[in-house]
Order: sequence, then structure tokens, then C-alpha cells
Amino acid sequence: MGADKEGKAPTVYIETLLVVRPIKVIGLMCGIIAVLLLMLSIAATSWLRADDVREGLWERCTYNYTMTEPNWLDCELGRATEWMTACQALCLMSLITCVIAIIITSVALRNTNFKIKYKLYWAGLITFLVAVLFELISLIIFPVKFLDDISTREQYHWSFGWAYIVGWVGAVAEFAAGLFLLLDRGAEEIIYRERVLHEENGIEASEDV
Repeated sequence: MGADKEGKAPTVYIETLLVVRPIKVIGLMCGIIAVLLLMLSIAATSWLRADDVREGLWERCTYNYTMTEPNWLDCELGRATEWMTACQALCLMSLITCVIAIIITSVALRNTNFKIKYKLYWAGLITFLVAVLFELISLIIFPVKFLDDISTREQYHWSFGWAYIVGWVGAVAEFAAGLFLLLDRGAEEIIYRERVLHEENGIEASEDV
């Protein structure tokens, strides 16, 4: 570029702008919601319900009618069956994998290297889908094996509790997180803007090009 009136050439430099697209932020938020739902589902004791029994992945609780408080529950460790252990492991693996996917996506949102950024998005997408797979296998195994095992239980009238439903909602949130990354994976987020710096009468002024 030519020199200005005082004979001083303007300074040209390239400014890199990082624009975070809302749909990717929504995907990240879905992942965070999924983690909270999975934690609630795993810790709860309401995967199964009968008249006086509640059973989760880890504990089995029964109402104690000898206590003055009518809703008081006596809890003990649940049945140590192979299929229950598999469900526990799969749910924990889904939770851990989802946390890893959130970390990868967060790093991708803040990264300014174009090539690394989209590799991280793909890694986050795949990790979210793996987390969904773990959770779905657990949610399918649980009712199938429970129905095979129901004849060995004292209670006959069982229903699935709210914690089992929350597990499904968590799986949907994991899938939504991966889906948002998939839909927006090719969108440009890094903008290169040329700026020209002029110095007039000792005062610096800039303009976009």
C-alpha cells in the first residue's frame, strides 16, 4: 500500500476472530444435561418398583412398617447377578465417556487451529455416540434380564421406576449432543480480518478491509 501524506506507510496486519456457533454450544449443553441425568439415574433406587420394594442398580430398598415414619426405607445391596453387574459397568462407562466428550468439545470450541479444531469436533461426535451405545445396551439388557429373573422374586407386580426413564432421557440427550455436532461440523468458525493501522499527527487509527 502507498504511503500517507506524512510519508509513513500504514501498517497492515491480519486479525483472527473466533466465532462460536450457537448450535455447537447447544450440543455441549446437551452433553452436560446428559451427564447430570445419568448421574441421577445411576444413583437412584427407583429403576424397579413393587408394592413395598424399590430397586436400583446398586441398592434394594424395602418399606419398614415398624417405624413411625411411613416412608422410611431399609436399604441393602442389590442382587449381585452377572447381568446387573454388566448394567452397572455399562452405565458408568456411558457416564465417563460422556464427560470425556464434553471435555473434547469444550477444547474444540476454544481452539483456533482450523485443522485441529475439526478433528476435535469429530472426536467429540464419535465419543458422544459411543456413550449413547453404552447406555442403550444397558437400558435394553436391564428389562430383558429382569423379565427372565422375575420368577425368582417374591413380588409379582413390578413396574419400571422414574430412574429407568431418566436413563432413557439421558441417552437421548447424549444423542442430541452428537447430532448437533454432526449437523454443524462443516461450518466456518474462524474469520481472518485485515486491518490497516494509520498514524496521523501522532494519533493511531485503524480501519477494517
